[in-house]
Amino acid sequence: MLTVVLGVIMHQRNQKRLVTLKNISWEDNRPIWMPKDSVNKLLKLALKDSVSAFKSGLNLRNIEQTLNQNAWVEDAQSYVTIDGSVGVHVITKIPIVRIQSDSSYYLDNLGEPFPLSTFKSVQVPFVYGNPSVKRRHALIEVVRQITKDTFMSDHIVSYEWTSDGLVVEPRHQEYSIVLGTPDQLHDKIKNYKAFYAKMQDSTVLKTYKKVNLSFHGQVVCSK
Repeated sequence: MLTVVLGVIMHQRNQKRLVTLKNISWEDNRPIWMPKDSVNKLLKLALKDSVSAFKSGLNLRNIEQTLNQNAWVEDAQSYVTIDGSVGVHVITKIPIVRIQSDSSYYLDNLGEPFPLSTFKSVQVPFVYGNPSVKRRHALIEVVRQITKDTFMSDHIVSYEWTSDGLVVEPRHQEYSIVLGTPDQLHDKIKNYKAFYAKMQDSTVLKTYKKVNLSFHGQVVCSK
C-alpha cells in the first residue's frame, strides 16, 4: 500500500514540474530557414497558449500546430522528457524551384509556394513568370524527372511557360529548349541527350536559337 501511495505522490509531483525549453533538433540534409531563436519564440508562444506551463497541462499538439503554421516548416514533432524539458524535432521544407516574377518564392515538392528567407538561400533552378496552380504541379513533375537524370539536372538552369509550352534554358548555351507539353518527357530527354552528344563539339550548335523537342520523335532546330 505504501509503495502505491508513494508512486501516486511521485507521479503527481512529476506532473507538476514546470516545463522548460531545452532541445531543438533539425532533420538532416534540410535547409534551416530560420535561427533557433525564432523557433524558441514560437515554442514559448505555444507554451503560453497551452493549458498550463506544467507537464500535467501541456498540450504537445498545440506546440506542433504552432510550429507547423510556420511557412518554412513541413512537420514538427514535440516531446517532453521526465525532467520537464520540451524537445522539438523540426523538418523544414525543401525548395524544388524558385519562382522569379513580380514576387519571388520557392515551390516545394508538392508544388506549394513558400517564401524566401533572409537567413538562408538555396540554389535551385529558376522559373520565370507566375505559373498557375495547374502549371506549378505539372512543372514540379517535370523537374522531378529531370533531376533524376545526372546530366540534365546539371544542364538545365531555368524554366518558363510560353506560347510554345514549357521552355527550359541549358547551362552555357545560346539556345532554349522547347519541351512543349510535359508528356513523353522521358523520350524527349533521351532524344535531346543523343542530339547534344552528337552536336556539342560542332560550331553549328552555337548558331541555334531554339531546339524544339515538342514534335514526336524529332529534334527540330532553328536559327
